[in-house]
Amino acid sequence: MTSDSRFENAIDPGRIGVLGFSLGGSTAMELAGGQADLSAFARYCDTYPEMMDCRWFRGGRGFADNEEVTVEQLDLRRIDRTRFEQSNRDPRIVSAVLVDPGLATVFKPESVETIDIPLTFINLGSAGEIPVAVLSDKLAKQAPKASYAQVDNSDHFSFLPVCKPGAAGFLASIGEPDPICNENPKRSRVSIHEELTGLIVSAFERTLQAGQ
Repeated sequence: MTSDSRFENAIDPGRIGVLGFSLGGSTAMELAGGQADLSAFARYCDTYPEMMDCRWFRGGRGFADNEEVTVEQLDLRRIDRTRFEQSNRDPRIVSAVLVDPGLATVFKPESVETIDIPLTFINLGSAGEIPVAVLSDKLAKQAPKASYAQVDNSDHFSFLPVCKPGAAGFLASIGEPDPICNENPKRSRVSIHEELTGLIVSAFERTLQAGQ
C-alpha cells in the first residue's frame, strides 16, 4: 500500500501502527517482535485443555463449505517448530495495540524484553476474571515500552459487534460453547465498545505523534 498510487498519499510510512484482537493480537505481537515458544504452548494446552485456544486442537466437529465435518486431533508437538517460533518482526510497525492477545502465556521473555516500540495491552474483563489465555499484564511488565489497561465488566467476546436479536439462542441451539453473543448484565456491549475505542484511539494518538 505504501507504493500503490491509490493509497501512498494517505500513508505516513514513519507512523504505522497495528491493532490486533485475540489471535490478531498475537499476530500484532509477532509483528512487533515477540516470538512464541512451541513447547510452552503445548504445555499450556496440557494444563488448560478447556481454554478456547486449545479446545479446537482436540478434534471433533468442524464446518467446511457450510457442512459439518469430522476434524482429527492435532498434536501441537508435531507441527513445524521453526515456522512457529520464527521472527515475524516488521520494522515498519512503530506502535502496537493488543486487545486480549492470544498466546499471551507463551511468548519468549527474551524476545518481549527486546521490543523497542510502544505496546499498549488491553484486557477485556475485571481483575480476577480475565482468562489466562489472554491475560497480558505480565507481558506489559516485560516489554520496556508498554502500558496496560482493563475494561471492567466485559469479557473476551465483548469486542465483537452487537449481535442480532435471537443470535444467542441460535448459537446455543447448534452447540456453540463460547458466549459470543451473551450480554454482560452489568454493562451493555455498546458501552464497552465506547470505552475500548477511546483507549485504542488514545494509544495511537500518544504513540504515533509526528516526529516520534
